[in-house]
This record gives sequence, structure tokens and C-alpha cells, in this order.
Amino acid sequence: MASLSSLSFSSQSNLIHHRKLLKLPPSSFPRCLRPPKLLSCTEWKIHILARSFLASAAIPSSPKEVLKPLLKKAAILLLGCSIFVGFVIQRPSFAIAAPTLETSEREELFEKLLEDDSANVEALKVVLYGKMRRGKTEEAIKYVDKLIDADPFEVEWRLLRALCYETMGQLSTAKKLFRDILEERPLLLRALHGLAMVMHKNNEGSAVFEMLYKALELARRQNRVTEERNIKILIAQMHVVKGDLDGSLKKFQDLIHDDPRDFRPYLCQGIVYSLLDKKDEAQEQFETYQSLVPEEFPQRGFLDDVVLAAKSKPQDQFWKDFETEFSSSK
Repeated sequence: MASLSSLSFSSQSNLIHHRKLLKLPPSSFPRCLRPPKLLSCTEWKIHILARSFLASAAIPSSPKEVLKPLLKKAAILLLGCSIFVGFVIQRPSFAIAAPTLETSEREELFEKLLEDDSANVEALKVVLYGKMRRGKTEEAIKYVDKLIDADPFEVEWRLLRALCYETMGQLSTAKKLFRDILEERPLLLRALHGLAMVMHKNNEGSAVFEMLYKALELARRQNRVTEERNIKILIAQMHVVKGDLDGSLKKFQDLIHDDPRDFRPYLCQGIVYSLLDKKDEAQEQFETYQSLVPEEFPQRGFLDDVVLAAKSKPQDQFWKDFETEFSSSK
């Protein structure tokens, strides 16, 4: 069996909350300048992927909404399966199909608006979203920088900037940006995940786990129970990234022993067993997950889609997608 170069679980819970900073009131712009309607929720679920930045149902209402598709590697870490979400669902290209003329025209109008008012934050958000949606990461960075200048305390834009550089393969820059964030917020899960993945891609070996265990020890010293558990999940996920599936199963089992009511480790174990082509064991874990995850859980439908994909994909294709999506050599 070929080794797995990399896989990445990210902090997706952190992408499920507030919808404030990016909200565009209907009256903010003339009708011709209002954001276009984008892909439906169903289409978004089908195409979403760890590295993809696809259209959502509407212009995002917060930086986290802009980050959400790009961060599907940073979209359910608190849920505990984002690392698998990326390759379980079919991989689209980074840029989606060519936008309609109407969409392009509207985005051009916002760009022209910025020519007269370069500090218009709402217009910056719309143009940034359009650039990312079409995979124009290099062009998007200048808009991220302008948003950071406008709101230097908003960590979401700084995370997005680091992820942009990671996406472009500029790992040294991405690593520095993630470290800068962690200097201020050393237990921020999305930054820990981002740094771990950049270090892994940079072939830094055991240094990845040394960094994560230092963060884990800090969480313990500060009695940050939630952060401690989430970092443990991230460590288990990074064992999968390294191709150590047996080691990851032991880590997830320890997490289950510590808190048998947390559905996340069961879901992760089910996907690992699917990778190992142990269908009966995977089914048992998925059934436990489904019995524990709350019906009202915001991402339940998406997670159920992940389970369905894990069950239905042929094991050899499952491995191929896994290695292709998360290889450190790409």
C-alpha cells in the first residue's frame, strides 16, 4: 500500500459561527451593483473541498464565510473530520466553471467602485470573494491586504492571507504568517492546523508534532479544556496525514475513552477504517456517530454526506483521492 503523504483536519467549527462583518445590507448598493446569487447549498455541498473556494448561496456575511470553502481543510476541525472531508467529496478544480456574463459584469462594477473609493470595505469583500471563487489567488491577496489594513484586529483576514500563500506554494511566507498569528493567539486551532500542514508540506517531519505538543501542554497549563481536546484531535488527524493510520486509530480510541459522548472520534475512525477497507468496523463507527450527533447540529447534513461518500467509494479510489489531495509533494 502506498504511503499517505498528507492529510489535513482543520478547524471547521470555527467556520460555523458569526455572520456579522461581511454582511451587505440590501440597500448598500444600487440594484445593478448588488452581489449575484451563487451556487445553491446542494451544489456547494457536492463540490466543496479542502482547497476549493466555491460559490455559496449568497455573498458571505463574515470573513469566516469567505474562508469557509477555502478552509474546508479548516471547516470542521472542531467537528473532527475536515481532513477527510477534502478527499471524500469529488475534487473540483480550484477555479469553478466560468462565471456568467452577468456575474462578471457585476464584479467589474465593484472593481470600478474601488477605483473611486479604494477603502470601501464592502466592495473589497465582494471583489475578494469573486477572485477567490474563480481561483485567482494571487489577485485576491492585494484585496486581503487592504482588508487587513482596514481592520488589523480581524484574525480571519490574516488567516486567509496565510492560506493564500500556502495555496500558491509559498510555504515560507505562509509559515511566517501562521506563526505571527500564533504569537498573539497561541491556541487558535485554525492557525495551529495551518502551521502543521505547511510544516508537513515542507517535509519538517517530527517538528510538526513537537509544535502541536507544545500547544497541547500550554492548553493544559491554562486549563483550557476545549482547546486541549481539539488539539488532541488535530494530533490524531496529523497521524493520518503522515500515513500512520494505526497510530491515528489509537489516538482516536483514547479520545473516545476520555469522552464517549463526543461523536467526532467515531466519525474519524469510521473514515480511517474505510481507508483500510475494513467495512464492518467502519459501519460500526458510523452508526455510533449517527446515534450521537445532534439532529440540530448545523453541519449534520454535510457530515452525513461525508459518511455516505466514505461508504460508497471503492477503496482503491478512496486511497487514490486521499494521496492525490493531501500529498506533501504537490
